[in-house]
Amino acid sequence: MTDQLSPSKSSDGGSIASQPRLRDAEWTWERIWRRSRYAVITIINLTIFAFIWEGVANWYGNYNFFPKFSDMMSAFFTGWFGGGDATNETFDLLQDFVIARNFWVTLKLYLIAMGASILVGIPLGLLMGGSKWIDAIFSPYVWTLSSLPRIAVAPIFILFLGLGDAFKFAVIISTAIFPVIINTWAGVKTTEQSLINAARVFGASKRQIYQKVVLPYTLPFVVSGIQLSLSRGLVGVVIAEFLSGASKDGGIGWLIFRSARTFNASLTYAALLSLAIFALFLVQGTRSMEARIAPWRQVSKT
Repeated sequence: MTDQLSPSKSSDGGSIASQPRLRDAEWTWERIWRRSRYAVITIINLTIFAFIWEGVANWYGNYNFFPKFSDMMSAFFTGWFGGGDATNETFDLLQDFVIARNFWVTLKLYLIAMGASILVGIPLGLLMGGSKWIDAIFSPYVWTLSSLPRIAVAPIFILFLGLGDAFKFAVIISTAIFPVIINTWAGVKTTEQSLINAARVFGASKRQIYQKVVLPYTLPFVVSGIQLSLSRGLVGVVIAEFLSGASKDGGIGWLIFRSARTFNASLTYAALLSLAIFALFLVQGTRSMEARIAPWRQVSKT
């Protein structure tokens, strides 16, 4: 009777009832590791990188060109959240929240210019891809202007627009709009002819073909164009702020340029770090958008 009530034993002496619990526990830890392994590896990687940076900076010894990692992070947090020593200034703009103020100037300029680039670029690309006449009219200008370096046409913008916000918008839009136009145009041009023929067989009109076949096929190309446009636009806004100059709060690009000129390497690197974090958020945001719009393009990860 006692043997019947007692837990059955496995061949190695363990309880059979306890084995599923062990397997569940192992599966739980395995699942946690799968979900967090990239974050753990990234943290370890960045920690090692920070220690190496600190050691190389101490060995190099010239902090006007290559600051310590700890000094850069101190300037980063002071520039974003305040709490620094206001009496220990290396130039007139090293104040609390200096990065936050200048970044806000850049962000407003960047978002407006990028919105204009996308709102104009996508319809123009669709029209060029869908109409041979519009393509013939606009394509020479699009391909010519897209191949010109923005720094080469910046003096022309300065002559006509001065060095104010209009100049900055012109530089950013001229840098960011062409990837959207070209990728959208390519998406329309490379639509599978077999899909169009199948839609025609089922009696779809030209408008229905464009809405139901061409536009869905073009969406991944549009997303790729937006990705390129966002990165190009970020380069454009920094170039514009480098060239424009300002008396105060001229943008993150101007802050990088001004702090480098005054040999404040800690603030220069802190502003660059802020720009890099913003670029990383842009990349991750566009990847998430692409995963929602075109999930079939995502490569399965093991």
